[in-house]
Amino acid sequence: MTQTLTREELGPTQSLAQQATMNALGVRVGASEVESFLEKLASASVPAPIGATADVKIAVWGKVQVTPDGQPWLYDHTIWGGPAYFGSSVGFMYTAYDSWDAFFQDVTSVHVQGVDVGGGLLQANWFRSDGLPVGQFNGVAAGGGLVEAGGSGKWEHT
Repeated sequence: MTQTLTREELGPTQSLAQQATMNALGVRVGASEVESFLEKLASASVPAPIGATADVKIAVWGKVQVTPDGQPWLYDHTIWGGPAYFGSSVGFMYTAYDSWDAFFQDVTSVHVQGVDVGGGLLQANWFRSDGLPVGQFNGVAAGGGLVEAGGSGKWEHT
């Protein structure tokens, strides 16, 4: 039986996205830092989420491309990981910063994961140079599937 993720379930503090974030980042940055990050993403002091599309094509190495709606920015970089995954996703981006411009200008790397729940969740977490997470994309991935990859790269102003 296939379950479809709703807009509300894609929020960073909802159980599916929150669990995926904790599983992926908890060991890397610590559980308390992940909890603080998730609280910031859902805070009233940050800008509203924006719609975005994400494409991941990888077989050991590949590309991730994220295009935020209505923003003059593009994230299009090489990632390394696996297993093979070729998919597109539509969802929402969240930032822990007080403006989207600050987020787009401060990102230095990304971690991407596909989680086989609710029909498929594709999640990207962006980091600043000191390794702390600063933003997230959660989207519905057609067909679902597992993938874990990452790489360095900055947002490009288009």
